[in-house]
Amino acid sequence: MIVRAMSCLACVAAGVCLPAVAQGESQADAGAFAVALEYSAAPGCPDVNDFKAIVVGRLGYDAFRGDARERVLVEIAAHGGSFEGHIERRNAEGRWAGDRTFPSRSDDCDDLGRAMAFALALQIQLSASASPGATKIAVASETRNTSETMASSMPVPLATTPPSNVQEKAPTPSKDTTSPHLAPRPTFAIGAGGSLGFGLSTQVVPSARGFGSLEWQQSSLELATEIAWPTTTRREDGAGFSQQLLLVGVAGCGALQRWSACLLAKAGEIRIVGKNVDNPRSLSGPILEPGLRLAVLQQLGRYLYVAARVEGLVNVTRWRVTLDQNLVWTADRFAATIGLDMGVRFPQANRSEDAIAQAAGERDE
Repeated sequence: MIVRAMSCLACVAAGVCLPAVAQGESQADAGAFAVALEYSAAPGCPDVNDFKAIVVGRLGYDAFRGDARERVLVEIAAHGGSFEGHIERRNAEGRWAGDRTFPSRSDDCDDLGRAMAFALALQIQLSASASPGATKIAVASETRNTSETMASSMPVPLATTPPSNVQEKAPTPSKDTTSPHLAPRPTFAIGAGGSLGFGLSTQVVPSARGFGSLEWQQSSLELATEIAWPTTTRREDGAGFSQQLLLVGVAGCGALQRWSACLLAKAGEIRIVGKNVDNPRSLSGPILEPGLRLAVLQQLGRYLYVAARVEGLVNVTRWRVTLDQNLVWTADRFAATIGLDMGVRFPQANRSEDAIAQAAGERDE
C-alpha cells in the first residue's frame, strides 16, 4: 500500500511539474531577442521564407515575431544586370537605428540574399548580446515556477546546493565588429567590339576596338584602342588616296539600370597615302574627337555581357586632301559611330562583406 501511494504521489507530481516546465520554456522563447521583418525582393531572388530559413539556421532559433517592437526592413531591387540589397533597422519607437547597402555586380541574387541574411543574423546576435536581460528573467522565472511546483507536490522538500566548483561564466565581451562604411571594390572588365563610322571619310568606315574598364555601382572608367579599316577614294581617272585612323579613347560613364551615358575623348593619328598619282606621298597628322556616348547593356550570364552603343563626335582637327593641287575632300565637322561590344567581368569581393565574414569568424571563436 505504501509503495502504491508513493507511485500515485509521484505521478501527480510529474503531471503538475511538466506543464510548469513547458510554461517556463515558452517564457524563455518569448524572452529571447526578436525582430519584426518586412521583406521585399525582386523576381528571381530568395523569397521571405528562404531568407528567414538562412537567418534561423545561423542563429539556431526563430528570431522573427510579428509583434516584436524592433523592426527590420529588407529590400532587394534589380539594378541593371545586377541587384542591390538594403537593410534598415528601426527601434521600438519606430525611429531609424541604422542601415547597410549591399551592392552586387553579378546577376546571382541568391548569393546576395545569403550575404544579407548572414549579415542580419550577425546583427541580431550582437543585439541579443547587448540586451540579454529578457532571456535571463525568463530563465529565472522557469526555475522559480518549477521549484514552487515541486515543493507543493512532494511531501518533503529537497534542498539542492550547486557544486562549489561550478561557477557562472561571465559573458565574454564581444569584439567590436562595427566598421565604417567602405565603398565597394570596382569590377574589372575587358572586351572587344566593332563599329561603323560616319563622317570620318568619304564613305562608311568599319573599325575594331579593344577596351578595359573599371566599374563601380553607378559609374565606370574605360580606356580603349581603336583601329579603322583603310578606305580608298578614287577619281574617275583612277587617281585617289587611302586613309586610316589609329585612336586611343577614354570615357567616363554613369549608369542607370541597363543604360549608360558617357563623356569620351578620342585622340590619335590619321594616315593618308596617295594612289595612282604622279608624285604619291604619305602624310599623317593628329586627330582629336571629343563627344558623347549612349549605350545599353544585356547580361548573358554571371560574367559575360554585350552592349550596343552610339557615339556623337566633334572633329576638332579637320583634315583636307588635295590631288594635283586640287581639293578633293575635307573632313566633316561632326561624325558618328554605331557599334556592338562584348565583354567579360571579373567581380571582386565587397570589402563590407569581407568585414562581415571576419566579424562572424571572430564571434564563432
